[in-house]
Amino acid sequence: MKLPVILLFVCNALALAVERPTGFLGIAWGASPEEAKRVLQKRPGITFPENADDYKIELTGGTFAGQAVAKWVIEFPDRKFAVATVTLKTDGNAGTVYKEFRNQLVSKYGSATTDKKTGGTPKKGAQPQPVTNTAIWKFTPTMKEKNSVLISAEISGATMKGSDETGGTVTIKYVNETLTGAAAAAANGKPAPKTTAPVKKEDL
Repeated sequence: MKLPVILLFVCNALALAVERPTGFLGIAWGASPEEAKRVLQKRPGITFPENADDYKIELTGGTFAGQAVAKWVIEFPDRKFAVATVTLKTDGNAGTVYKEFRNQLVSKYGSATTDKKTGGTPKKGAQPQPVTNTAIWKFTPTMKEKNSVLISAEISGATMKGSDETGGTVTIKYVNETLTGAAAAAANGKPAPKTTAPVKKEDL
């Protein structure tokens, strides 16, 4: 009887010890579009669109964790910050950039919850297929943090050259699934689901 209780305490302690994202680049989950714009406008090199709405802002330029950015997409369902998607400029080195970001995320948040790979060359002599690698980190609600959060790092459309991926696109995404789920439920006229507990590191 004592062993399961001890294991439960150990698991809870480990869950609390793992760092989890409380937002993105200093923008807290649930922040208003105005707050997010103030933070992003302080970052050098970012270009804002002339007409940014209160639900989705698409930006260009600047850097994320030291890597040049092709595009930023910041989303605010119910005018609450919930999703950030960063498409990186890789200059043909997508495989290297993906691996560096994945390693930095592992260093900060621990092992990925899921790793998926599709494409490549399945059989000798077969035509190579575009490669997609996706690493996902899931952070479930805890006693302290009520939000369910996901981070993904993905390389898509790359081709294999030896053991390395070349070309393609690298995308980093942060999602507060609790906020996006609540917004989707509200849009469908349903009550929000209840949740139950179950590069430069400073940017990640």
